[in-house]
Amino acid sequence: MTAGLVAVSALAGWWARAGGPRAQPEDPQSLAGAFLFAAGALRARQSSEGYWRTPVTPRPAFERATPELNVFTPALIVDLLDPVARETGLHDALERARGYLRHQIEATGLVHYHGDPGPVDGSRRGCEMPPDSDDTALVWRIAPKHDLALLRSALQTLARHRDDAGLYPTYLADQAAYRCFYSKYAGHGLNRPDVGVEMHVYLLLAKHDPEAADRLCRALQPRMADDRIWVWYTVAPLVPLLREADLAGSGCPVRVPERRLRTEIAGQQAYLTQARLLRSLLLNEGPRPSPGPILRALREGAQAGFATVSRTPPLLYHNDPSATPSHYHWSEDVGYALWLRLYVEGARRWGEALPLPTRPAETR
Repeated sequence: MTAGLVAVSALAGWWARAGGPRAQPEDPQSLAGAFLFAAGALRARQSSEGYWRTPVTPRPAFERATPELNVFTPALIVDLLDPVARETGLHDALERARGYLRHQIEATGLVHYHGDPGPVDGSRRGCEMPPDSDDTALVWRIAPKHDLALLRSALQTLARHRDDAGLYPTYLADQAAYRCFYSKYAGHGLNRPDVGVEMHVYLLLAKHDPEAADRLCRALQPRMADDRIWVWYTVAPLVPLLREADLAGSGCPVRVPERRLRTEIAGQQAYLTQARLLRSLLLNEGPRPSPGPILRALREGAQAGFATVSRTPPLLYHNDPSATPSHYHWSEDVGYALWLRLYVEGARRWGEALPLPTRPAETR
């Protein structure tokens, strides 16, 4: 990790010498340098095991952050970058992340948010965080094990926990067996369905159980504006917004309510703008777009060596607002990944205005 950070520092110096943030905004070479910087930062910040850590804060402000290890953030980064792995030169980094994720699938076929916990101390049984629908669905879709029996077990467990309305709860655990956890950490809603969880479960089911996916889609579409299923993303709409194109591509068009996108948390509108632009490109929405808005969003995001991404990174999610203590989860690395994805999708349409760099990110 230290050697990687040194490499990023060297790349930052090269970018500055090449023009970097001092170059004129219309200079495509400035964005090309930013592209190399973002790809290099992702590579350097990845652990040798394949994960990226997630800063956590006690308030909806990027202050007093402590690092956390979970499977959600690396899974999201792989999802964002896999379609542009060749152009970014990050294929090997994504494979490392997949390897890490694959190893978190447990003997039950389920996945815990913090990864495989190993044997649980009997004195704490029922107080530990249970396996969950969200991470189980993400990991099986992105980094599956070649074990159909394990996959069937995971799908059967998901099906058993589906509620009468056709939605899936977050935790795949009986409330009696996990009474300690639910009473301490789950908030007033205990184990409510959540909009992001439903999106991720849908994407898994679309690959392995289309009939169940169709039922979930029909249950989710009329509930998108229902406050009761906005648990982990109440003030953090970025991930559900990013998933709109994925669901539409799998046959389930949904829309995040516009009021959800008017967040007041500092620094988040820039990422929501990038996500909206990416959605428009992927779904070919409206009249033929011009490169202008995308170029502006990329330039703003890359200003001063991605200073905003470091100071106020994307807010990915938070715990149930009724639970205590509060915690908010952010990711500088998702900021780089989203920027790179938007760059490449734009370059595929407007190569002259947005050329891809000729120097790929170096393999470590």
